[in-house]
Amino acid sequence: MFVDYLRTILSSVYNVDGVIEPTMSFEELELDSLSLAELGAQLEDDLGVTVDEENLTAATTVAEIAELLEAQGAVVPA
Repeated sequence: MFVDYLRTILSSVYNVDGVIEPTMSFEELELDSLSLAELGAQLEDDLGVTVDEENLTAATTVAEIAELLEAQGAVVPA
């Protein structure tokens, strides 16, 4: 559920091309530190959860952030 949400954001907002696999890190998706900070702020705005900087690094995978969002009780916006 959150993986699809993240794929949509990454492709539409951050212009990530190609297939976005859950096992891919943000480094592999070529997101820089500024983009990661913006993504964290967007997740907070959209979902009402806080994603700490140490949880959103270049080495973090899409699946890891999806699991974190789920664990925090976030709800994908309709």
